[in-house]
Amino acid sequence: MTTDPEQLLSIGELSRASGLTVSALRFYDGAQVLTPAWVDSWSGYRRYSPGQVTEARILAGMRRVQMPVAEMAATLEALRGGDPDSARDLLSAHLRRLEEGLEDARRQLAQLHHALAEPARRDAAADRAPSEVPAQTLLAMLAAVRHAAGTDPELPALRSVLIEVGEELTVVATDRFRMVVAGRWHRAGAAEPQVGSVVLPTGEADRLTRWLSGRHGSLALTAQEQLLVVRCGGEELRLAGLEETFPDYRRVLEHGAPLRPLPEEQLRAALDREDVVVDLGGVLVDRGFLWEAVSHVPDCQVLLPADGVIAPLVVRSPDDLDVVALLMPLAPERSWRSHDRP
Repeated sequence: MTTDPEQLLSIGELSRASGLTVSALRFYDGAQVLTPAWVDSWSGYRRYSPGQVTEARILAGMRRVQMPVAEMAATLEALRGGDPDSARDLLSAHLRRLEEGLEDARRQLAQLHHALAEPARRDAAADRAPSEVPAQTLLAMLAAVRHAAGTDPELPALRSVLIEVGEELTVVATDRFRMVVAGRWHRAGAAEPQVGSVVLPTGEADRLTRWLSGRHGSLALTAQEQLLVVRCGGEELRLAGLEETFPDYRRVLEHGAPLRPLPEEQLRAALDREDVVVDLGGVLVDRGFLWEAVSHVPDCQVLLPADGVIAPLVVRSPDDLDVVALLMPLAPERSWRSHDRP
């Protein structure tokens, strides 16, 4: 690193090149995060090497996402030591904390919205008789759909589980490639019973799953705006939902395409293979998605779209959970590799 002052940048020049203020650069010098390449012993003027511009820009980005100073220093130290993987791990860990904090904030804000709701709306929700269901039934429904929830942080409505509470209970999860519906659903456009619904982020859905484990009594569920209240044996769990619009799963279920049954031996043969993509009578599907759907729908029936028809493959349960899983087929030109995961 050069220490010739004539070849170095002043603190103001580095500020303009990086986006960090002069006062921020002085702070990070004092914190030993980004120290100058040379300091004038008489005036105290700081000088930085041209190579430190990149570090300063990275530091500015970490500052914008409120990364702790100690982790900023560790990230830059990893980069200086030629270990970018460790630097990426530090950034990913911070992102996970931000996501967890965001879910906590959403939960708290949903509860605040509920507390501030108009009295008439609160009274109407309170007067509605809660839906009742055995705890283990809801637990099984959540298990049947959870694997289909998306993971894309840009699509929060898909990183969630829809719970509809009414005369019947329905639980739904979907990403861009599959959808699973558990429960008896009413058809779109038909005379619909009064239904309350909550779009639960997957973190809240998992919290509900943990709470239900080991419980065997009857649950009382009430959906009030972005809040799901679950009561069992004198205990209560309040779960915060999202202010997001969940995809219209009824329209997808009612696609109307002609279907044909897949012979059981052909299904077993496909699942026994290790290919990423399997061919089911001319319909290409992700084997992992097929395995998950079949594993969560015991004694299922698999239905394929008719020859030449582009429509989802259907995995349907015969039991009282009424689980239906839909898997989007893959285009033939993509059969050599797995499609992009959400």
